[in-house]
Amino acid sequence: MRFRRRTDRESSDEIQAHLDLEIERLRVEGIPDEEARRLARRAFGNVTAARERFYESRRNLFLDTLSRDTRYALRALGRSPAYAAAAILTLALGIGANTAIFSAIDEVRFRPRTFPSPNSSRRSTA
Repeated sequence: MRFRRRTDRESSDEIQAHLDLEIERLRVEGIPDEEARRLARRAFGNVTAARERFYESRRNLFLDTLSRDTRYALRALGRSPAYAAAAILTLALGIGANTAIFSAIDEVRFRPRTFPSPNSSRRSTA
């Protein structure tokens, strides 16, 4: 089964269908057209808010925000190449220093030391 994402046009059509059904229900009850439209919109709520909820429900907002922030950062760094070079150099030095220190601490502190066997250093006296 393949799921297809609904388009903005389909969501607008669905909202309009809900409004039309409510308007028709109110007309059957004997309410005039203009009053039925007004009451249907009032019962449905804010149409723009419904469209926004639909938009947010079908997107991963974290990735959307991340991509916009990344594009903005790249544009800002492109405007000032000296600052970009300094930022990249600082990051490179920080990552390199962190790697070197962790490697040294890992070797000294976390890895078991290898000691020769206690019996291998004794001389046998016979």
